[in-house]
Amino acid sequence: MNKLLTLAAFSLREILAAPAYRVLMSSTIVIGIGAMAISNLFLLETIKVELDFLWLGISLLATVYMLVVATGLLAQDFTQGIAYLFLPHMSRQIYLLARVSGIVAGLLLLLALMAAVATAIVTWGLHHTPTAQTHGIVWWSPVMLTGMALLQSLTVLSIVIFTCSWASGLVEMILFSTVFTGLAYLLPSVIQAMTSAEVMTQVPGWTAMLIHAVDYLFPDMTGAQMALAVVHGLPVPSTELAWFVVSQAGYIMILTAAGFLIFARRDL
Repeated sequence: MNKLLTLAAFSLREILAAPAYRVLMSSTIVIGIGAMAISNLFLLETIKVELDFLWLGISLLATVYMLVVATGLLAQDFTQGIAYLFLPHMSRQIYLLARVSGIVAGLLLLLALMAAVATAIVTWGLHHTPTAQTHGIVWWSPVMLTGMALLQSLTVLSIVIFTCSWASGLVEMILFSTVFTGLAYLLPSVIQAMTSAEVMTQVPGWTAMLIHAVDYLFPDMTGAQMALAVVHGLPVPSTELAWFVVSQAGYIMILTAAGFLIFARRDL
């Protein structure tokens, strides 16, 4: 346990010193200012537009962090021999778990700062907006958005872990991680359109089975629709929200476990 915590703390310090991470931390202020500036263009939808823009910013920050900072950290370990400095003193599972723990700690710090900035902006906006125009939004709405962004970014992290466990170089790791993440975000809307009643009646049975099989291979990254509906005061069935969280958690555990198993047998 001491080795795990020591390496996790070392990983966090390494992330905090990375220029890319510092740029992301600074970007939280830029996103906040951008949300305030853009929302002022919509006279009756100021707070709503602020939240929409803040959600976009939070999601982009978390995704870029995973695809650039997290992938870069794991890639240098696997391709530059950094892992050899630690593996003689611990098992591969503990080593990878410590690295991932440091990555998650860096993500939590980044999202906590973004949540603080977003909460301050929304609180200020609510104070200067008539109640009739707040659309049921409360000051802690950004915290809910941050929670959903955390869940989906952990899903992206599981994709990164799985990809880095078998990819052979930095470019390959970033490329495949980005492609898989892009497909995870784009496929739900495409699959939804392809599985409509009108389309299903016009395609062969094997094609319908193939479409559903592809749908099951990728996680459902439509949390933005639920999160924004909740913070805007729109009704969202609790069972639908609970199933989304459970399915995401299941996907994270399965893909992360697969990544750990592959890494344990990988030639370094």
